[in-house]
Amino acid sequence: MNKYILSFLFLFSLEIISEDITSINIGEEWFLDSRSNKLSPTNSKVLYFMPNDAYHTHRARQFGDWDVFSIVDDRNLERLNKGDVIQIVEPSFNEKIYKVKLMNGSSKNKDFFIITEDLIKYYKPLKEQNNE
Repeated sequence: MNKYILSFLFLFSLEIISEDITSINIGEEWFLDSRSNKLSPTNSKVLYFMPNDAYHTHRARQFGDWDVFSIVDDRNLERLNKGDVIQIVEPSFNEKIYKVKLMNGSSKNKDFFIITEDLIKYYKPLKEQNNE
């Protein structure tokens, strides 16, 4: 009986957590709210030039197998500074990856790809910045 109650509580808590996730809409602008430095290879958030690189990195994180899933050349990454703005263009790979347009910096108006988990974790919608 206790197993059933614990299972119900666990599933109920997952439903509450999933409702807390921010919705991502096409055309929205998001800004990088996390610490990031374009010049630092270890302390920078990145966008990917190729959707497959982003997807393989996502899979490597998910399964913990970096040898098989993720081999990304450093030249295929766009490093960002805190405050950089991206615009959501379209989802891909079942919304695990999003195509985005960089709205400032040297690569302004170029299309890149971002892992959805990174978007939710490190970015905030631009309207939140304007409200603060």
